[in-house]
Amino acid sequence: MKAVVHMRQQYERNRFGLVFGAGIGLDLRFPSWVSLLQRIARHPELAADQLIAGSGGNSTTLAQQLYQIYKSKHETATLADGKSPKMREMELRAKWRKIVRECLYRDVASDVDELANSDKYLRSLLPIIKKTPLTVTYNFDDTLQRLLLRDSKRNGERTRGYRTLWSGNVQLNARAGGVIYHPNGFLPHEERERPSDYLVFAEDSFADQLIDSMAGRYASLSTHFSQTTCLLVGISLQDPTLKHMLRQSAIHFPGHFHYLVRYVRDPAERDSVCDDSDAAANFNVYNLNTLFLTAEEIGALATLITADKDEFTAFAQEVVPHSSFRFFVVGSVAAGKSTTVGHFRSMLTQDEWTEERAPNMEKAPELLDEEQKKAIDAWVADQVSQKNLNLINTASSGIHVIDRAPLDAFAFTLDKSEWQAKATLLRRAIVPGYAANRKLMPGHVIFLKNNPEVMAERAISLHKKTDAEKLQAQQSELLHVYERLRPAEGVTVVDAFQKTPDEVVKEVARIIFGLEYAEADMHQLLLDIEARGYDA
Repeated sequence: MKAVVHMRQQYERNRFGLVFGAGIGLDLRFPSWVSLLQRIARHPELAADQLIAGSGGNSTTLAQQLYQIYKSKHETATLADGKSPKMREMELRAKWRKIVRECLYRDVASDVDELANSDKYLRSLLPIIKKTPLTVTYNFDDTLQRLLLRDSKRNGERTRGYRTLWSGNVQLNARAGGVIYHPNGFLPHEERERPSDYLVFAEDSFADQLIDSMAGRYASLSTHFSQTTCLLVGISLQDPTLKHMLRQSAIHFPGHFHYLVRYVRDPAERDSVCDDSDAAANFNVYNLNTLFLTAEEIGALATLITADKDEFTAFAQEVVPHSSFRFFVVGSVAAGKSTTVGHFRSMLTQDEWTEERAPNMEKAPELLDEEQKKAIDAWVADQVSQKNLNLINTASSGIHVIDRAPLDAFAFTLDKSEWQAKATLLRRAIVPGYAANRKLMPGHVIFLKNNPEVMAERAISLHKKTDAEKLQAQQSELLHVYERLRPAEGVTVVDAFQKTPDEVVKEVARIIFGLEYAEADMHQLLLDIEARGYDA
């Protein structure tokens, strides 16, 4: 359910997109990549069947060899026709595209209704294509366009319902409306429709595309992957440029994740060991959460993503215990909380404070006089109330990552005899006036533990007036608080010592996406501290 909630969240924020590969066409009788090359090799214009066995299983090498054979035959036949080299090159490309088109669409239904009847889940994804800013397909064909046009006509609309792009340096607009981008080129089933000038088909073009992506020619697509949560369907992860972009995004934005659908034809034939290793590799290398889904489940996923809020909430209440997931990232000053939370902007995040810090908050608690302490305590209590109200108002569904938790306040109260009074102050801020039923929202606590010397060095760079001994004491008090939360499964400790910020983010991501969600009851612990003090 976390995956569904996250994708819905991004869809509603207009930060969601679909990415398609060759796998979506198999049920529509499009050939696989290898089968397409075999058809081309056996085409009368090439008659190069012998290359199939000699390619060594490298499909891009075979594609390059096929093109070279065709080019050689064509150039020999037209050498004395008196045409310019540029004209010959244009004719060569046009005839090559014609061969590829014939082989690509050979078994595909020409009637769009027949095509739609062969589809198992693509039609359920059309509403997403229509609403999201960009849909990426690594396929040459125009199946998405044909289905969108059919849908547009059936709904009585006077537009095609899509716009097709293929240039690597295209400027992408943030508007919604069926924008379909073909990075590898476009080859519509009707010859009268305009194709792209190039097809990324053979080994040299794949290599050139990868080089271009490194040089920034595909900057718009790279930006799309870094700022949008994508659902990849029918993707085999064989395309080198796609892998490069996903890896680049994972390195630069370690808290930004996408979803990859692995198509399951027969659930009984799944191998859990292979599936688990595949999912782990995709997560670690490309920041991909892998979903193993049947065609029916893909359709259901699309329906859930686009469902009305009230309809989804009612459904979620019936089938799952949680549709809102709250993760509080806690720890001592300079433990790395804000840095970590800042990497999860594809989720609903809350910063440490909702307003500018109160005066004197940069000082260690023992350096404050009584008036300063009271002013800061009152300000913090108000901040706790505001952040809790934000969570209450967005409690229906979503993944929330929050910098600090309400009970952090106790670690800054040095006199343990004052903990009960601090608990009363917090409770009254959280439950004011007639709001008797208002409580602290529960959630999963992620405790960042670090070496006090390391934290002290970082604190100095952040202009915090403290030292390693004080930070060690603060960390111990925080552990004292959060170890008392129940259930215990609602707290996870992450040892950040000798880990890079990116490694910490990845570990937190594993907790968010990989662990079964358990939330701790912070309001009950607040009441216990109010009743019994430090040893509650």
